[in-house]
Amino acid sequence: MDARILDILSAVVSFIVLLVFLLVLPAFLEPGIAYLLAIVIFILTMSGAGFYINKAIS
Repeated sequence: MDARILDILSAVVSFIVLLVFLLVLPAFLEPGIAYLLAIVIFILTMSGAGFYINKAIS
């Protein structure tokens, strides 16, 4: 698959993951911690996708 398509797909999926965690986590945790955790999970998702894309391109 083309690297540009993988980049766009990973960005869209990561954004959806961020939105889901921003909506769900505050119901279970204190809001400040929930938002911080959602951002950390988003960053980890983007990093993992980047590593996968680099491995797929190589």
